[in-house]
Amino acid sequence: MKERWVAISLGGLAVIGYVIAGWGAPTVYDYYGRLADAFVHGRYWLLEDPPWLNELLSCGDGKWCVAYPPLPALLSIPLLAFGTATAQDLVSQICGGASAGVLYLALRAYGAPRSIAITGALLSAFGTTLLFTSADGRSWYAAHAVAMLFTTVAFLIAARGGPAWGVGAAIGLAALARLPVAAAAPALALLVARRSDVPVRTSFLRVVAGGLPFLLVYVGYNVLRWGTVTDAGYARLTDGDFFFDHGLFSVAYIPRHLYAIFMEPPDLVPNVWYFLRPRFVGMSLFLVTPALLFVFAGLQDVRRSIAVAATALAAGLALLPDITHGTVGFAQLGYRFSIDAQPFLIALALGGDALRGGVWRSRPSILFLIACAIAVLFNVYAAIAIIRYGYWQ
Repeated sequence: MKERWVAISLGGLAVIGYVIAGWGAPTVYDYYGRLADAFVHGRYWLLEDPPWLNELLSCGDGKWCVAYPPLPALLSIPLLAFGTATAQDLVSQICGGASAGVLYLALRAYGAPRSIAITGALLSAFGTTLLFTSADGRSWYAAHAVAMLFTTVAFLIAARGGPAWGVGAAIGLAALARLPVAAAAPALALLVARRSDVPVRTSFLRVVAGGLPFLLVYVGYNVLRWGTVTDAGYARLTDGDFFFDHGLFSVAYIPRHLYAIFMEPPDLVPNVWYFLRPRFVGMSLFLVTPALLFVFAGLQDVRRSIAVAATALAAGLALLPDITHGTVGFAQLGYRFSIDAQPFLIALALGGDALRGGVWRSRPSILFLIACAIAVLFNVYAAIAIIRYGYWQ
């Protein structure tokens, strides 16, 4: 089967699964859907300020602005016939699901054999918090799903050796959904430089050039909303919030993120069959997706492989704004900020299992497959439990 059809099959399977998981449970946090409707009517602001949309910010007399970057809202416009909430949900489900197909192609370009790349794509789609996050579709989650798709596109282009401007454009689009992913750009410039045999400086400048138009779009959007080129909206959201007692970003917040990533447990519920219940505040990344423990084995090749080193650097840079942010991402399943680096984490985990001395095994190990199966079972259970039965409450 041609690679394209494998990718289409994986992406289609994930999209169908996500749509089914979230169908009939429209989000009430439809910031993007409402913003899409405003765009259609020539406005960048909302006319209403419902009490449950508590992160809308005043941006003029009778004007309420969405604090987040606008790409998910723009993508929701063609689907507004389904209503603002369902349009937003569908964008989240389609983008999150489609990322599985793109990730398969990226992993193949990275060097993974077909069976290993398929395993990685399925793990990403059904064995990580991306499943619940995309299927649920509330605004914070939809942003992750959209960014995941375009970050994976950037990884694919970089792993294939360019063009570097395409990497920049894809990262620019991803950042119009989730700003932290822009931090991965230097590492992807390094990867595309090595794969295309051009100087790193040249590659980086081309990546920047590809992303510059999207930066200008966001700067213009900030000027419209806040009257300044900087993103004043996020700073306003933190006013008076005790989680941000050191400002929006601070190294003082890193310990709480390390606890969330490595140690946050599930709730134990007595006398019921679902005795393990996902916690509202989150759960350890490695409890939700134990296969990602193989990332640490994958890091052993950073000195002998520029591709592995660049991928590890991309993951670290993408997570840097997240782990210095005031909150750990709740409400969430697992540690949702990991989605900002998920394409790179999956690649590293696969390498940790199947890459030795620069040579890939043809198939994943039994231990890795068991870890993947546990991850899929837990994430499918958790997505159904939260979305359909409210066991999160």
